[in-house]
Amino acid sequence: MIQAVSILVALATAAPAVQIQPATDLSAHTEKQPGFGIRFVDFHWQPELFDAMEKGGSTMPEAKRNWMLARIVTEAPFTLEGTKVPVGNYALALWPNLDGKGLAIELRKVDMRTVLEVNVMAPAPEGVTVYKGSARFETVAETAPRLDIRVTGGDKAVNLEVRYGNRRLPLTFAR
Repeated sequence: MIQAVSILVALATAAPAVQIQPATDLSAHTEKQPGFGIRFVDFHWQPELFDAMEKGGSTMPEAKRNWMLARIVTEAPFTLEGTKVPVGNYALALWPNLDGKGLAIELRKVDMRTVLEVNVMAPAPEGVTVYKGSARFETVAETAPRLDIRVTGGDKAVNLEVRYGNRRLPLTFAR
């Protein structure tokens, strides 16, 4: 019993003195095109954290793991940079520059029932990687204060545009 109390005291004193309060102003957004839909949360732009992910080698835990940017649901088959994307539920995840090769984007088939609501960009749930490639973000003049993802479509493709801060990542899902 004394040992258990000692462990609890040690854990309590190791906890940070300041509790991080959950953001109360985040909203979930949905964008749709025929056969294709996304859902994402408009997380605040965090330039220091994004910079740490982009450069790699950071000691920040959040900069060393993937971020689930959005849930994608396909109701028809697509291709992403030549990779077949069957009908299903996917996590669109951003990977940090851990190996010096730059940021990467992953499309992972997942069981979305395992995803919990969180206050930060959560890691993508376990699943099967369908696509992983270079995340070719462009730097733009205007800074978006929050994550924003737009979907536009046509007969031949669905264009997805991720905007986070002063970065823009276009992705094309061909029909």
